[in-house]
Amino acid sequence: MPSPFDSLSLIEEEKKRNKDAETEGLKEQSYDQYVAEQEKIAAKKKSWKESFDKTDKAIRETDYAMKHGIDKWFEAKKKQDPDFELPKPFWQRDDKEADTLQNRYGEKETIQVDNNKVIMAGSSTMDVKEEDGKEIVEWQDKDGKSSDPFNNPLSISSSVGYAIQSGLIKIPYGFANVGAMIMDLARRDDVPVDQSYVARLETWFDKTMVGSYMGYAEERAREHALGRITEAIVQMYGGWKLVGKYGVKATDEAMKILNKATDAIKNGKYVRTANNKNLYQTAKNVQRLNKLSNKQKFVGIAVGGGVSGAMVYDTEDIGTFGDFFFDEGELTALDRKQKGTAKSDATRMLYNKLKFGGEMGFPIIPSVIGLYKVGSRIFSQGPNLIYSNRAFDKAIEKWVAKPLRARRQYPEEEFQQMQRLEGRQASARKLTEDYLKDFDQILKRISKVTQPASNASGLTDDIAKLVTKALQQGQFIARKGKIRPAGYTRQTSERLFKALTKDLKVPKKDALDLMDAMTNVQTSWADFLNTVFKGGNVNVGAKTFANLMNNRIQNVLSTEYKIFKDPAVGVIDQYAPAASVKKQVRDIFIRNAAENDKVISKETADMIVNSIIKRAQIDKATGAPIFKFPAQGALRDQQMITKNIAENITGGGKFKADPKGGLIRSAKDLTAFKKLFGNYQNADNIMANVTADFANIAARDTFYNNMKTLSKGMERKGMRGMVYDSWAKASKALPEQEIVPLTNLPNKLGEEVYTNPLATMWTSADIKMGLMDGIQNNLGSITKNAIYQYAVLLPKGLVQAGKTVLGPFTHARNFASGTVTTAALGNLAIPPTEILKMLRTSMRTIQPQFFYRNRPGLDITKAGAKEFTEEGGQALYRFLLDEGMVNVNVRGREVIGIFEDIGNQTGIQWAYKRMGTKLQKFLKGAQDLYIAEDDFWKIWNFGAEAYKLRRAYGNALKAGKIKAKDIPGGNINSIELLKQATKNVREMLPNYAYVSEFVQATRRSPLGNFVGWPSEIIRTSYNIADISTKEMANPVLRRIGVERMTGYALTLGAMAPTAKWAFNKAYGFTAEKANALREFLPWFSADSTVLPVYVDGQYKYIDFSRGFFYDTVTQPMQAVVNGMEDNKNKPVIPGLVDGLSRAIGRLVEPFLSEAIWVGGIADIWFRGGVTKQGVRVWNDRDDGGRKLQKAILHLIKLYSPGSKIQLQRLYHAVMGEKMKGVQYEIPDELLGLVGGRPAPLDIKRTLNMQITEYLLANERAERGLLFEGLRTGDPIDMNQVISQYIYANEKRYESWSEMKRKIDAAKVLGFSDDKLAEIFVPRIGKKRYALLSENQFLPFGITRNTIKDFEKHAQENKIKNPFTNDAMMSQIERIQEKMTGKGLNKEFIFKDSDYFINKPMKKSAVPMEGAPKQVSQTPLPQTPQPKLATISPQTSPTTGLTRTETALLSPSEQEIARRT
Repeated sequence: MPSPFDSLSLIEEEKKRNKDAETEGLKEQSYDQYVAEQEKIAAKKKSWKESFDKTDKAIRETDYAMKHGIDKWFEAKKKQDPDFELPKPFWQRDDKEADTLQNRYGEKETIQVDNNKVIMAGSSTMDVKEEDGKEIVEWQDKDGKSSDPFNNPLSISSSVGYAIQSGLIKIPYGFANVGAMIMDLARRDDVPVDQSYVARLETWFDKTMVGSYMGYAEERAREHALGRITEAIVQMYGGWKLVGKYGVKATDEAMKILNKATDAIKNGKYVRTANNKNLYQTAKNVQRLNKLSNKQKFVGIAVGGGVSGAMVYDTEDIGTFGDFFFDEGELTALDRKQKGTAKSDATRMLYNKLKFGGEMGFPIIPSVIGLYKVGSRIFSQGPNLIYSNRAFDKAIEKWVAKPLRARRQYPEEEFQQMQRLEGRQASARKLTEDYLKDFDQILKRISKVTQPASNASGLTDDIAKLVTKALQQGQFIARKGKIRPAGYTRQTSERLFKALTKDLKVPKKDALDLMDAMTNVQTSWADFLNTVFKGGNVNVGAKTFANLMNNRIQNVLSTEYKIFKDPAVGVIDQYAPAASVKKQVRDIFIRNAAENDKVISKETADMIVNSIIKRAQIDKATGAPIFKFPAQGALRDQQMITKNIAENITGGGKFKADPKGGLIRSAKDLTAFKKLFGNYQNADNIMANVTADFANIAARDTFYNNMKTLSKGMERKGMRGMVYDSWAKASKALPEQEIVPLTNLPNKLGEEVYTNPLATMWTSADIKMGLMDGIQNNLGSITKNAIYQYAVLLPKGLVQAGKTVLGPFTHARNFASGTVTTAALGNLAIPPTEILKMLRTSMRTIQPQFFYRNRPGLDITKAGAKEFTEEGGQALYRFLLDEGMVNVNVRGREVIGIFEDIGNQTGIQWAYKRMGTKLQKFLKGAQDLYIAEDDFWKIWNFGAEAYKLRRAYGNALKAGKIKAKDIPGGNINSIELLKQATKNVREMLPNYAYVSEFVQATRRSPLGNFVGWPSEIIRTSYNIADISTKEMANPVLRRIGVERMTGYALTLGAMAPTAKWAFNKAYGFTAEKANALREFLPWFSADSTVLPVYVDGQYKYIDFSRGFFYDTVTQPMQAVVNGMEDNKNKPVIPGLVDGLSRAIGRLVEPFLSEAIWVGGIADIWFRGGVTKQGVRVWNDRDDGGRKLQKAILHLIKLYSPGSKIQLQRLYHAVMGEKMKGVQYEIPDELLGLVGGRPAPLDIKRTLNMQITEYLLANERAERGLLFEGLRTGDPIDMNQVISQYIYANEKRYESWSEMKRKIDAAKVLGFSDDKLAEIFVPRIGKKRYALLSENQFLPFGITRNTIKDFEKHAQENKIKNPFTNDAMMSQIERIQEKMTGKGLNKEFIFKDSDYFINKPMKKSAVPMEGAPKQVSQTPLPQTPQPKLATISPQTSPTTGLTRTETALLSPSEQEIARRT
């Protein structure tokens, strides 16, 4: 037994105590050292943060000084710190104190100055906090925002700059972060999450300079939505560039190996190259096996995207698409709930990265690459896609490129020539109008002095007969190879002059003017014929050609037919030819039958003649009648023959008999048929027909020649041509196309007179279609249907016409909008003298001339381009029509197009004919004026473009940079420069001729309103940027490009922000106040650029977007930003998805929204008296008559033509009366003429409407969601009730959150708590308003009446009442308890499956926090299972009753229940 006083034991114990003390001391020393190091790091981090903050403050102060000046900066500094003084220069310092050692080196008394403690009355407050023993003053204004004058909101560009910096730092940090997660995944299960490698990495990195700066940059990047988006893009792009591309390559290589292995398995051997005799075949096999399929390439891209996504640091902050569509943790939605251990949290984060990487793999990266490839193919191979044999290219061409481009399937060069063809034909129509207007003006003068000419609306009666006869007698002659008008013989002229002056008493001057006008008409006809003759395709000499054209005028173009005079009745039953004429035609049919060895009776022949009179149609190309008759003889098997009498007149106007056995065998037969159809002659129609005919022939000849010349020129330049000399050449140059000969192209003159220059050439079927028909929009099968045209197209056209050409306010806006496009083109940057010249030219040139007599203008072939432009007039307008630059107003032409689509309907023509001349003239005048308003600015910009081109080339020529031959046309006064100016205007100003096939076709659908306008804004916006970029790269045109790009940038980027800034400053709106005002905007201005106004206690706003049509381009981005700003607390991608959905909605709205006509019908019939915006047309309690009355008034208001509502407001403003409780002001309403009307906002009224909408109407609908589908009589699933309970309250939560935002916004706008209480409490009660004010949510509860109602329902249908199930009701009470008091405008996260009853238990893969560790794997002995008692419904300790008993039983029944 050892002694209790063993010395050795005592020594050992002492040594152990000393060692323990030493160890403890070392621990304390290590801990103290660790603390000191941490304090040092923290101090260093704090110094870095202070440095960044000081730098940021210095930058903001410098920006403030540069923006407002030094004096304003000093005032702001004094406001911030009353003791602040600028330091004096050293030479001005008053150092009276002796420079002693004590002063220099001794300790000085510290003076504490309370800076920033001045409270501005009524504007700001201070929050003084203490930090490290120092008082820190936080400046706040009354809405809780900083009022530090230098703490201005960060600019978007600065925010984006910080985002790029932050994102770049996070790229490498993301790799380290993933590494730390993987290390945590391998750790023990019991390591707390705050001791994980991820946490330690973040703690360490935050203390470094780079980490501190990343946090600083991140904070500033997230001040703007674009900053957040940019930061996310930088991280994803960086991950793709660093690892994603390598992932693609690795996957591609793996796929190649797989291909080889698969091939080897199939063939039983691998491809070998050693000692292989057939090396060529081997090489081909290797090439085949190394070629990846599209699916394999897609897999490679997806894998690369997934790998790059996993390396992104801010995975949970960026989010996934799943976050938008699913509940947290479901599918690809991320799980953001931190776990208790390092391992479980690493598992969660890595799983999130897997989800994020999965979406990066698909759909993000493949979608981005796919869109890039589609776009790059369109831009780089656009003209060649149609000839590609690649399925991808064919799909792009068919489904994307062709429907969305103006040229459709035609080559660009052919499309431009087709446009010029249409332009020349339009110019001819204009020329005809000018001639008829000149004649009309002369006749108006004559009508004042002579009764026979009193009808001044056209050429009628005696004068008409004289002029008609004279026009037919006018002759063309050939002299020196040129067609010239011979005028009239002396005898003819004297006879006409005598008839006018002697017989009709026309003043001599007017008679001479009339004869001169007729000579002018003939001169223009001769010009057209000379164009054709000079084209080199006429087969006869000039003299013969002149004679043939004389015959064409007399025998073809001078004839009209009474049977078609009134198209409103088609072939008119009222038209009755003379019996003798019908007998002549009857005899022709009898003779024709005999010649074909058949006999028909007179009665049968009469039936044929009567059928022809009833069913004949007019040939639009020739104006001649077409009819059908029974076949005779050898052609009997054809049953009916179609006959066009134009076939019996050659292009030169000579008679041409039918072949043997034909119907018309002599000129006498032709005359009989002409009489049958009522041929007659009219001077107006002669002028119109001859002018249009000769112009069309000339335009077609120029079109064909240009196509041939252009194609040859393209071939010489190594480009793909359009027409070729042989089938072989065309097949080689135009692959994947059907090659056809260019035969049977339109030729009005006939082959004996004219040979088409393309007749022996070959091309594709598509190109030939363009040569045949030009640009046409063929009606689809449904739109040809008469019912569809009457039910959809006609009302749509009428409503759109009423909203445009018939609205005085619309006319004013249409004209004013031209100033915006002029600014965007940079065409305001020209000398004032030139601006005045352009204004004069535009006024002289626009058509119709309401204020001036038509000015003829100058001859472009004789005058210089500058003089020709400045003179303006009819000649310039026809030149611009030739070039397709004017008469192309997008909205106006769209409306006209709708009426052209349905113009053949007999009923429509009948109605138009019966409108009366005055109404027709009014409608035509309104339409012409609408187009003229657009033409005014097109002509102005044409003049500006021509001036800038002359200036650019003139300056370059003077400086010796170019030679004259380098100038288009060889000199600065050439027509070619004018054509370049027209091209610029066509490319950069909206033009209906350039609206795509798909968009033009949309006008015929029940969807869309003026769809051509937004599509043209998109096209021209791109073109302005593209053309200005190219101009800036051209040394000669650089100045034009700079001016254009500047104008465009200022218009798109500065006009709206500058206007917002000016209005905010003028009316004292802070950013917070402006945002508050947006809460009360009507739905149609929700995403618009808004200019706030506050005058005399009245809030108003101007919807800048309505007058600023380039908002079509900028507004989608604004919608994205708004979506991000509205979801600041959400991850980037869910907010971006919300914003993008709004942006896409705004972009496609004009194309997919209901047409105005269809929308009105839908309001009444399909939406049950509720508009698309949720406004009720009638009350449900209205009787049938009242509903009908309100429906009619609603449709009248919706469809009313003109500017009825605007005029009503203006009238009430002038009279000083209120309209529907709103007082309108005259200046505001007049500003509406140019789209700048300040619309009043009645905040109180809006709040009352919101109360009705969100807290009353919505509440009924939301409560209905709770019980939806539960009263069918089928057994009710209790989990379904739980799901519907959560969903109904989610919708209620949204309504409450919306109302809370309205309350907060009203407070910012100056509404006091008392005033708001006056509005809300009477409507919703004190309790509910208190909850809203305190930002607390009150969910629906299950009422006793509900339980009783469902109990009755259950008894009737013999099913269980779910609301008597205590387990379900317990879960609902649990949900209700969690929802009650929840803060509004936050994420509503209630996963219904978490509250389901009888759900299976899931085994947790990660041990729960605090669970004991398993220390033994030895199995336990079997233990008897406990006997579970039946769980009875819980009773209340107060009442002694269950919930069901309390809800359902009456007081007496409850007392019985207690006793039992």
